[in-house]
Amino acid sequence: MTDSSAQDLFVETFCDLPHAASLLPDIQGFQRGSSALAPPPVSKSLTLATTEGASAYVTGTPDRQAFLDLLHSQQITSVLQPIVSLRDGAVFGYEALGRGPAGTVLENPETLIQCALENGCMLELEHLFRRSALRAARQIPTGIRLFLNVNPNIIQDPHFGMGFTKEYLTRFAISAEDIVFEITERESVENLRGFKQIIEHYKGQNYQISIDDAGAGYSGLNLISDVQPHFIKLDMRLIRGVDKDLTRQALIKSMQEFAALTNTRIIAEGIETEEELATLISFDVPYGQGYFIRKPTPSPQAVESVALQVIHRENKIKNRFFGARVHKFHVRHICRSGTVVPPHMPIRAVVELFEKNSKLNGICVVMGELPVGALTRNRLHEQLSGRFGFSLFADKAVEAVMDRNFLCVDHQCTIDLVARQAMRRDDAKLYDFVTVTREGSYQGIVTVKELLEKSIELEVANARQLNPLSELPGNALIDIELERLVRLGLPHFVLYFDIDNFKAYNDKYGFKNGDRALKRLSSIIKESAAKDDFVGHIGGDDFIAVAEGDAASSMCETIIKAFNDSVPAFYSAEDVQRGYIEGKSRSNTEERFPLMSLTIVGVRANSYQSSFDLARAAAALKKQCKRMLGSNYQLEP
Repeated sequence: MTDSSAQDLFVETFCDLPHAASLLPDIQGFQRGSSALAPPPVSKSLTLATTEGASAYVTGTPDRQAFLDLLHSQQITSVLQPIVSLRDGAVFGYEALGRGPAGTVLENPETLIQCALENGCMLELEHLFRRSALRAARQIPTGIRLFLNVNPNIIQDPHFGMGFTKEYLTRFAISAEDIVFEITERESVENLRGFKQIIEHYKGQNYQISIDDAGAGYSGLNLISDVQPHFIKLDMRLIRGVDKDLTRQALIKSMQEFAALTNTRIIAEGIETEEELATLISFDVPYGQGYFIRKPTPSPQAVESVALQVIHRENKIKNRFFGARVHKFHVRHICRSGTVVPPHMPIRAVVELFEKNSKLNGICVVMGELPVGALTRNRLHEQLSGRFGFSLFADKAVEAVMDRNFLCVDHQCTIDLVARQAMRRDDAKLYDFVTVTREGSYQGIVTVKELLEKSIELEVANARQLNPLSELPGNALIDIELERLVRLGLPHFVLYFDIDNFKAYNDKYGFKNGDRALKRLSSIIKESAAKDDFVGHIGGDDFIAVAEGDAASSMCETIIKAFNDSVPAFYSAEDVQRGYIEGKSRSNTEERFPLMSLTIVGVRANSYQSSFDLARAAAALKKQCKRMLGSNYQLEP
């Protein structure tokens, strides 16, 4: 490349920088052996690069000349890492990761950024990162998101906006709707008020916002609250070993519940093992990325086949386990096409739509594929009521009267969550339809009536899978839960409960009183278990529960005390005073039987290769424990 052509290419790259011309002589000075650089007045760092998977850095110390040569020759490339749905394995988006020349000390993005800061060229490097990312994104199909990492302080710089104008993006055939700004929580925001204003500006331009590295620092919750992002990316350190770390599991569950209530979508990054992926799927985390799913590549690639198999397998198992439970049934299953109109349609034409279709209760206003408003028949009548209502509004666009504060949910929200959000609305909007989107685009609508009807239907279907006496999951669901625990190797205790001398009690006091005793034990177990712990009824006087390792002992002690305290109420005063009842044994001989007591044994799920081996070990342990008098529990070491 000649000097003149290189200069032209450099100026073209930085054509929207006010100081580009002043920078070129400085770089030329270094090419001639100059020992000083006059840094241009630039703002703080904007980084369209991440260090995921780059823990092993290229060693060496780059010189200033090598860095400036890199800027001049634009030796920046971008690799793309897919972000996929953990429900079906479809690619949702790609994160652009900037890289310097391969095999050199400048290949690592952190080294590049450090050189740029030392030489006052951060904004120039940022433009190369951005340009490289957008160039790589030309290979991405329309509708697939491009995730770009952004320092929260740089996004306020006026030069930042120059690279995200409609005209600039048109050069790369990319629309604002397909770009997601990843704002890292590791950097504190210096001008919070200005930052929030600029975020709202970009949201208004149809850009989407993601909080990156959530869980990596202490400012995350405040930043999430201030930004109200579309996505929250969980830091890879939170994901690492999540299949074996109960604290990480609890944090992710909490984040997932928060995201569901705020209509935010969670992305787990840094997934590197099959066990981590399976655990995240079991927690219903919607999106993920990481080396196990696909390493970054120069061109967009689909999911690794082994990861895709895990995603399909785990979702199949999860769907079997949850069956038709209402809290796991997505609104997309009952979403239907509604009537849509563009925002510029005259109100006169909208009135005609309602007049022609008496069953039409509302319409959704959609601009392109993006829902921007809703209009119900009642709201339209209110707007046009009055002496001159129709005359004033007839020729105006529908956007003048539409409701901009309408309820809009993602197609993968569960119907119980959507129903709760709908019921929280003001009385005037309580029965308005709900708009459903898929990746931000209009998908359809669902009415409150449809939500309630499907909820009832699913609850009835779910009841068929429960034990009719205790209303706890029966054997089919218990088997699936045991398979899941063993396959994932989770460090949980599986607790088996058995009432001692229950047959003798049942024979003397009758089945009705026996059922009372079983119901009492099921209530005690449910009350003593943690909120998300699995509790099941095997049948008769046999129950099962799953407890986290550290909580198993205290849970057993609590259950035994509560059960022992309740036992006297099931016997007559005389039997309680004697401490036994008389009845026939299995060999049909008269025998004295002590009052009911409880045996609990616990085996570790991660100690066995199959659910059958686990159940067999529990049976052997229970046989030993039942030899002891009274209520007892025994856990595997």
